[in-house]
Amino acid sequence: MRNDSCRKCGNELEINQNCESCSEPIEFACHICGIITEKQIHFECINKQVLVI
Repeated sequence: MRNDSCRKCGNELEINQNCESCSEPIEFACHICGIITEKQIHFECINKQVLVI
């Protein structure tokens, strides 16, 4: 797992949301200042979902 720091306050980011396909983290949040990162798209997982449909 990534151990990134919040760019605003320096606190360690915590997992806010996991990928529905692979369960890897795709969004992180800082519980000190409330910043939520942009979702990180897993293109491999999106391709798997498209093939299933």
